[in-house]
Amino acid sequence: MRLSLTSIALSSAALVCAVAGCTSRSQVFEGYSQDQVWSAMIAAAQSPEYDDWKVAENETFVDEDGRRVEVYRVLRRLLVTPYADPRKESEEWRFQLVLAHDLDIDAPVVDFTARQITVPAHVWREADRYFGQVRTLLGPPEATKAAEIPCADAKASEPTPEPAPAPSEPAAEPAPQEQP
Repeated sequence: MRLSLTSIALSSAALVCAVAGCTSRSQVFEGYSQDQVWSAMIAAAQSPEYDDWKVAENETFVDEDGRRVEVYRVLRRLLVTPYADPRKESEEWRFQLVLAHDLDIDAPVVDFTARQITVPAHVWREADRYFGQVRTLLGPPEATKAAEIPCADAKASEPTPEPAPAPSEPAAEPAPQEQP
């Protein structure tokens, strides 16, 4: 069987799609408005926080009309592990963030898509880190905030706690005897 250049190209393209096909992740943000999520998306993209990396470069392009953010980021670190020499590491990220709306649950949805070929699990880790930062910036949803505030009647019916007894002082130890 003879392979043509076209069949090799199509096979290669299929392989690339299979490897890079799982480089997206989505997150639903129930309890928040579109504008709240959009503001948090931009803030998280422009001021990323990492525990174990230093941000060497961070370029963002914000498309207000399309509710889309393009990010190019370079991360660096010095990895020090036991019984090994320190090793300089670098990561480069190109990803797109798009704000959409899920009509079924009436909530904003953010789609994170890597714009490079990489290991899907690495993309998921970076997406989860980004979504975590967005959630931190947003704080608890409004519905949760209202549920956490106790009403005045509930406070009045609660018994007041008694103060704890003061701890007793320890007994003084005898001074050591001096020997001549």
